[in-house]
Amino acid sequence: MLRLEELRDAIKGEIFVQEDMAKHDIRKVTGVADILVKPTGKKDLEKVLKLLRKSQFPYVVINKKGKVIFPDDHYRGVVILTD
Repeated sequence: MLRLEELRDAIKGEIFVQEDMAKHDIRKVTGVADILVKPTGKKDLEKVLKLLRKSQFPYVVINKKGKVIFPDDHYRGVVILTD
């Protein structure tokens, strides 16, 4: 099970809960993510991925320039947004 406190303690980046994806200037991505993580760099990203894999929590990694298929209403999992 993923504990939000564990994730917050592990990284320096930003973490948002029930976040509207339209706020983050990603082309054609709308809807709400249960959790949105914005790691500050490669080490942060590696820590997030390790925790998510360990907990078997669903996740998707996207960047602001890439194409991604994202649910229009709500993504039940963690969205990791990289620059």
